[in-house]
Amino acid sequence: MNVANSNNSKRTILDLFTYDLTTFFYGDDYEEIDSQDTPGMFMIDYEKKLPWTELNVFDTVQFRVFFDKDNITGSNPVNVKLFAKEIDVSRKKASYVIDQVFGIYGMDDNEKTVMDKEDDKLAVKGALIRKWTIEKGISFISVYYDQNKMLELNILFFNNLIKHTGKYLNIKQ
Repeated sequence: MNVANSNNSKRTILDLFTYDLTTFFYGDDYEEIDSQDTPGMFMIDYEKKLPWTELNVFDTVQFRVFFDKDNITGSNPVNVKLFAKEIDVSRKKASYVIDQVFGIYGMDDNEKTVMDKEDDKLAVKGALIRKWTIEKGISFISVYYDQNKMLELNILFFNNLIKHTGKYLNIKQ
């Protein structure tokens, strides 16, 4: 597995967006859409419509916040998902998103570069998944695309990714 790290290591996925994801919880324009309670973890999903379209395709963002019941003083893991609710996603738009992530992190974990014919075949099957491991696992970026014009960009452990920016995520509990 390739640990993604390009020559441009000071840039992050956050540089692709004009919307500052760390401000997600500012204001009251987000809603709780789901929650799950397990013996060791409580999880809440929040969603909001973005004020503008990001990367020519994403109009909605979701935050999944995990609260570890056994470690109440630790940092809450946060995953972010960007997707299109109101925009049809063409192969060209999916390719653009993958190219942008490749431009920051280089080859994905399977040593693939830009979207190719093999990716097109996987998209038809509903199985196109591209993943990048960031800084030896502090965060992970994934892009999912299928023929039904569904596209998701996921940032796992977003809270770890933003630590080096000097910004913090104020999570309402």
